[in-house]
Amino acid sequence: MSEQFEQGRSGASRVLARPRRYHRGAVRPASSTLKKFALLALSAAALASLAMPSFASALAFEPQSGGSPNADAIVELYRIIAVFGIIIFLGVEAALIWSLVKYRKSKGAVASGPSENGKLEVLWTAAAAGVVVILAAVTFIKLPAITDPPNGAAPGVMMKASRSAALVPEPTPPNGKKITIDVTGRQYIWRYTYGETMAAPFAYTEMVAPSDTVVVLRIQATDVIHSWWIPKLGGKFDAVPGSTNYTWFKAPAPKSPAGDVYTGQCAELCGSQHASMLARVRVVTPAQFAVWLSNQKQRIAQANKDAVKERAKLTSEGQVPNLTPPPN
Repeated sequence: MSEQFEQGRSGASRVLARPRRYHRGAVRPASSTLKKFALLALSAAALASLAMPSFASALAFEPQSGGSPNADAIVELYRIIAVFGIIIFLGVEAALIWSLVKYRKSKGAVASGPSENGKLEVLWTAAAAGVVVILAAVTFIKLPAITDPPNGAAPGVMMKASRSAALVPEPTPPNGKKITIDVTGRQYIWRYTYGETMAAPFAYTEMVAPSDTVVVLRIQATDVIHSWWIPKLGGKFDAVPGSTNYTWFKAPAPKSPAGDVYTGQCAELCGSQHASMLARVRVVTPAQFAVWLSNQKQRIAQANKDAVKERAKLTSEGQVPNLTPPPN
């Protein structure tokens, strides 16, 4: 019995040790047509996933506009370049996927060696150079609309900023009708000066400007580099100590009786309170601007008189030193 049992065990072991065999029909590979369809579908999905963020980014993150012709021109140029970029991106991705599908090889295939295609290399180089030339030409065509102000209405108050040497000329419309406001960056506030004398009115944080008028901004800084940026009124311009920069805007008539407000901020890291260095431009009608400017002059003059009286009082009480020079 034990001998028969041992023989039975050895037979069973041989049976279990045999490799399992499958019916070839049960593991028949997919047809080449199905493989091609799946590969094309996967490629199309990948291309769509790459293309959609490009379109979304171009639309969602374009510069703000609507407050001045130069801001509108910047957005128009941005859209032209974005369309070129998206078309080039899609073309390159499509050529890449087509090449992967058409020239794919089976596993274990040996490359035939390096190959050259002189005509294709020349074509790619010429195409890239052509794109650069076209974009440069479009940029230079659109640039005057960004840098050169158009004619505006005659301002009720003609003002010039304080004189100082500048490396670039001050923008001037063809008819010469404009106002110039000094924009001075300080840690951490913007000052706006309306005129070229020491007694000229000024304001902090919020600039008031007339609508339908070319407003030229003369940008400077007194301490570190700042950057003036009201997106809807134009591009970004640095305020550099010892240097002068210019920009301009021409805002449309306000929709609100109190004026339309355009907001921005310092766009150059200038210190610990950089995030608090906000900027506001309130655009009012020319008549409202003339009234505001007159009232601002009166408020500043009255504040100066009150300050003189208060200092005289503190001096007489001995709280502050007497800085009045003695009579000769």
